[in-house]
Amino acid sequence: MKALAPIVVFCYNRPQHLQRTLESLAANPLAADSDLFVYSDGPRTPQDAENVQVIRTYLACLTGFRSVEVKASAKNKGLAGSVIDGVSEVINRFGRAIVMEDDLLCTVDFLQYMNAGLGIYEENPLVMSISGYSFGLSALPNYTEDTALVLRASSYGWATWKSRWAQVDWQVSDFDTFIGSSQCRDRLKDAGEDILPMIVKQQKGLINSWAVRWTYHHVKAGGYCLVPVRSKIRNIGNDGSGSNPVATTLSKDLTFGAGPIHFNPEVSPDPDVITFIRNRNRPSLLRRCINFIRFKIW
Repeated sequence: MKALAPIVVFCYNRPQHLQRTLESLAANPLAADSDLFVYSDGPRTPQDAENVQVIRTYLACLTGFRSVEVKASAKNKGLAGSVIDGVSEVINRFGRAIVMEDDLLCTVDFLQYMNAGLGIYEENPLVMSISGYSFGLSALPNYTEDTALVLRASSYGWATWKSRWAQVDWQVSDFDTFIGSSQCRDRLKDAGEDILPMIVKQQKGLINSWAVRWTYHHVKAGGYCLVPVRSKIRNIGNDGSGSNPVATTLSKDLTFGAGPIHFNPEVSPDPDVITFIRNRNRPSLLRRCINFIRFKIW
């Protein structure tokens, strides 16, 4: 049996959110045998410096994990730069990683679920990543599996392997070819109809999102994110304090709680799940009209 995957947490200037996140992780029985790496980004403004220091003082005394290593950046790298660099550093060392941000609560069996999934699906080419977030799939009345495959990569409590992460072209150098194909554009919409305008904005320098590029890579590579129907992650950062432009439409149907998961090693994409994700992440009519006017996409 392989060692437990290291946990990587990214934080900035929200000490109360971070404390709740780390407390929920530490409540997992596997936490005591897991290595934790916390990436603390540097202050963007002088006003943020105080909270950044509060976080680093708190992290200096953190316990509850097999080891704790704090990576404190002197400068502000931003979320995208922090995640790409930090995940790459840890995953190149350990071959796999479980990733959290500072505004997520997890269930007490989250680490068990993630480590089990990493072991079961490592050799399955369909599974590009694993997440504890369900996207509200419990709202699908006729879906009977405990897990599902979605094209939309989740930035909420996720994990992957070095073999998948190393494939990503963060420059999206094939964007012009991809966007020129109506078939490719429609396939991307199966990850959520908001992904197409976001990747356009990413390439135009209007946003800086690692997560939309990670989703783009899933679609381009024909891979999926494995998620539970009953969510093991709940976001607590939807109070205007975060910076993730890919924060998915939060479903009122989200079911959050611990409980056993049956992993189907032969899991396959389900058309109802694909349609659900596509429709639940559709921009408003007004936003679609604006996107058409500005970017000629619908």
